[in-house]
Amino acid sequence: MDLILDLKTGKAPGPDLVPAEAIVAQPRWWAEILAKVFDAINSTGLIPRSWKEAVIVPVHKKGPPADPENYRNISLLSIIGKIYAKFLLSKLSHWANDSNLIGHEQAGFRNNYSTTDHMVIMYHLARKYSAPSRGRLCVAFIDLKAAFDSIPRNCLWKKLERWGIDRRLLWLITQLHHGSSARVRLTPAGNLSNEVPINRGVRQGCILAPLLFNLFISDMKLFLNESQANIHAPRLADFRCPLLLYADDAAILSYSRVGLCRALKIFAAYCKLNHLTINHGKSKVLVFTRSQKTYSWKLDGVQLEQVFKFKYLGVFFHYNLSWKPQIQYLLNKGKTILYTLLQFFAADGASHIPSALKVYHAKVVSTLCYAAPLWAPGSNLTSLGTLQNQFLRRLLKLPMCVSNAAIRLELRIASLETVIWKRVFGYWLSSWHRLPDHYLFQCLWRDDFVNPWVGKIHAKLLSIGISPADSLKMNLRSAKSLIEQRLADIENQHNLTRGGGVCSPRYHGITPPLGLPSYMSSLSSVPHRLAFIRARFNVLPSNLLSHRFSKGLVSPLCVCDGKTVESLPHIMFNCPLHSIARTKFLGPALLRLVGRPVESHAALLLQDTDPSVTLQVARFLNAVISHTKITKKQQQHQKLIGQL
Repeated sequence: MDLILDLKTGKAPGPDLVPAEAIVAQPRWWAEILAKVFDAINSTGLIPRSWKEAVIVPVHKKGPPADPENYRNISLLSIIGKIYAKFLLSKLSHWANDSNLIGHEQAGFRNNYSTTDHMVIMYHLARKYSAPSRGRLCVAFIDLKAAFDSIPRNCLWKKLERWGIDRRLLWLITQLHHGSSARVRLTPAGNLSNEVPINRGVRQGCILAPLLFNLFISDMKLFLNESQANIHAPRLADFRCPLLLYADDAAILSYSRVGLCRALKIFAAYCKLNHLTINHGKSKVLVFTRSQKTYSWKLDGVQLEQVFKFKYLGVFFHYNLSWKPQIQYLLNKGKTILYTLLQFFAADGASHIPSALKVYHAKVVSTLCYAAPLWAPGSNLTSLGTLQNQFLRRLLKLPMCVSNAAIRLELRIASLETVIWKRVFGYWLSSWHRLPDHYLFQCLWRDDFVNPWVGKIHAKLLSIGISPADSLKMNLRSAKSLIEQRLADIENQHNLTRGGGVCSPRYHGITPPLGLPSYMSSLSSVPHRLAFIRARFNVLPSNLLSHRFSKGLVSPLCVCDGKTVESLPHIMFNCPLHSIARTKFLGPALLRLVGRPVESHAALLLQDTDPSVTLQVARFLNAVISHTKITKKQQQHQKLIGQL
């Protein structure tokens, strides 16, 4: 039953066309049937053929479409077969954990591990060994070609048998793989290619695949550990660390050139023995040091390129440990995503601000904050914040006279810097609380080298009035809550202080919203919403606004009498040029203002407490903007006639 309830819906079905939704909808009915089926399979080893079949859907990534290398293959497997594979996975996981087969160097597809963990370890060792007193840290980043798809299955089964796996469990796993095949979906209509037998590698898309692969290469460390003294493996407290693995992403480390050359020979021998193919073109060497020098490196007789920056697990590491390449990479990627998002937002029927903000948080913020606990403490985050500010300003179509703080206050969005620091502190706290289950982090905290990364986190905590030592004594949830609340309070105070001024809702006395203002959703008409936004921020097109932008060259007086400043209250309540629109749209709303202080009238109509009032005000403001445009065109036309 638990296996069924854990199923994720919304996934495409496999060759048998049974969707997960059909199983989740009737879990008890399916549980009784599948229990009998699984018992029969466990006894006989006879696995339905449809469970072994896969439908491969090629998804184009980039580059020429005719090149098969430019596609990412998605494998669709039987949902029922996945449930059985999950049953086998629970057995295999218990055995692997009890046998302690997968070492601390492997972080891929493991609970309590992440890509950021390995990057923090890498950064710590690079800082430690590139210090003036030590010299350098040499790292070879090895790319294994189609590693998951190419490992010989017989070799994998023999390894598992040699390590003492339960024979029946091994038999069932081998039966699930025996006779597996795949067909490629050729057209959107679902036309399939001929069946192709799959005799090598773990099954793509199978839940067993990551663990089986990790087990297959789990003896890689043994080859390097046997010669760890000769390969000059860096030390993390009392742990020698010649290798870091994230699934098939391998990083070989040594604090000397000679040591890394020896380690590369050992690694090449291991790959040859285990039928793994090294992609020499994508494998690189990076030397963390203070000087920019190049050396000759060979792997299995083939020259390896030495680079001065390398993208490891999604983050650019630089030879001198500068994070400028990473920040520039994030800026370029963020600009591309935001440009696409704004283009889509500008399309007909897509101009919905709440949806745009959801996509922004899901795509842009997640991209810009990836592995932020690693690079943020040592980086200048101003440029990333500028990217956020530009996007929000363009989203609301507001001029530069409106402060970024006022925009964030209106949208109730924290600055990107605050979001990033929340993640940094959350990761730092969780790394402390994960120590009992994370040996490499235990070594990191015990290491004799004091990493500036930790010092910068401590300094930032102290700057917001929180003791690092005291926060570590608290339970994780309480500590995170305290820090996040403190950051939110500081952010809110900053926005309130700098989010005032003439071009802001607070100028009219409008109370800042507690959440995203309702008019962002209720005003479905784009012209109405833009007019309402401009009025709230006191930037409605007028002579007064032109007067500000022209540095006094344009008169701020309204053309209605040439004596009164064309302010927003004048436009909304007094200007005779808009009397017809005022009567048509604001009549009932103005009656509610009788007896209220005159100076509060604009705030009451723009506060957005009543959607019906907001709509009428927006219609009036849109009529004002339309009238202003027509008047300006007429003035320009008359001026042109006068010149002729």
